[in-house]
Amino acid sequence: MKQEAAGGGASDGDCSDSFGDHGSAALWSLALAMVLWVFACAVIMAGVAVSGRHRAATAADLAALSGASAAARIQLSGAAPNATAACAAARATAAANDAALDSCDVVGTIVTVTTTVTLAGLGHLFGHLGPVLVSARARAGPT
Repeated sequence: MKQEAAGGGASDGDCSDSFGDHGSAALWSLALAMVLWVFACAVIMAGVAVSGRHRAATAADLAALSGASAAARIQLSGAAPNATAACAAARATAAANDAALDSCDVVGTIVTVTTTVTLAGLGHLFGHLGPVLVSARARAGPT
């Protein structure tokens, strides 16, 4: 009996009953996984935004070229300048590129347009804030 009392029972040198750091590796792994997940989502959202900006810029460029081409054709035919026809051509080209034509200004054969693209991927994430819109402006015409 003396040895049991002095000989070191379970509480003398054995750490298995203390809570210490047991399970902390799982928590650190979970925290790292969450940080990586947030970072990956941020990178994807930035990619969607950049892609939307390029889509808006492409739609604006093509719409301005289409409007300038229509304005030049009207001028070459000898008819009076018609901003309505040039803007209609620009609007059709913007719509073909899944963009909305926000503004269209025609001065002679120089056409300046602004287009807007709705980002579907970010719109679902931030739907309570309203749709996410990206705009671009372009000008085309003879130099």
